[in-house]
Amino acid sequence: MNKRLLTFYAVIAASIIGLTFFVQMHSISAFDLYMTKEIQALKARDLTILMEFISIFGNPGVAPLSILITALIFFRTRYQREGWFTLSVAIPDLFNILIKIAVHRPRPTLADAKVLLKFTQSGFPSGHVVHYVVFFGFLLVVMFANKKIPSLCRISVGILSAFLILTVSISRIYLGAHWATDVLGGYLFGFIYLGIILKFYLHR
Repeated sequence: MNKRLLTFYAVIAASIIGLTFFVQMHSISAFDLYMTKEIQALKARDLTILMEFISIFGNPGVAPLSILITALIFFRTRYQREGWFTLSVAIPDLFNILIKIAVHRPRPTLADAKVLLKFTQSGFPSGHVVHYVVFFGFLLVVMFANKKIPSLCRISVGILSAFLILTVSISRIYLGAHWATDVLGGYLFGFIYLGIILKFYLHR
């Protein structure tokens, strides 16, 4: 691993540690309240439906099912290696649950935000964001790196994956499921996990 990559991971790791201490000291920060207010002020026709659609792939029943179906598609189309790596996405999802339990940060409540979705788990880091970065991030890299996959499939899956990775953070805040620092933590943890998976996947 080159020095630049090591430096990149060191910066992310330091950011994760700092952010974790921050959210434990500030269950609700001024930054979180501001971001929630600004994003929930967005008004457009059927915006709530769009936000719920964006988040659906990370819901408890849908996330493991999407991993299994995608892996099976890879296996059926003789992309065995991609299939096994897709199944490995479940490991970060499970590990993220342990982090949530350890940090135990409260989610937004009706006293501070519009809560359109309610969850019993703690909020930091956002499990949806972690799942999207790792799962859709891996798919995005596969579509970019594997030239044997038909071009139409590569382009469509790649665009959808990039769109979901970028918009899931807005969706979680808009729906009142997470604070902005929760989704930021989700991105940081997600990129760490994704980097580990890609290190092995891209190494032939």
